[in-house]
Amino acid sequence: MYVTEIKVDREARRVVLDLSELERAAVVYDNITNTLHIVISNEEADETILLENNIIVKISCGRIISISIQEVLKSS
Repeated sequence: MYVTEIKVDREARRVVLDLSELERAAVVYDNITNTLHIVISNEEADETILLENNIIVKISCGRIISISIQEVLKSS
């Protein structure tokens, strides 16, 4: 199992992303909202954090369960 810690906010709080779970992740691009979703688990989130650059991280039990990147394709 590969585990890494990721800083998710400015208060230096850390959550765990188990890299071995990524092989089961679903990656979906929504062209209507221009959002890329990486869903690691379908469990319900305990909290949702909005990071800089329009990145949304959902957390359950101290683990990242999904990452969404809004405005992933920039228009020129």
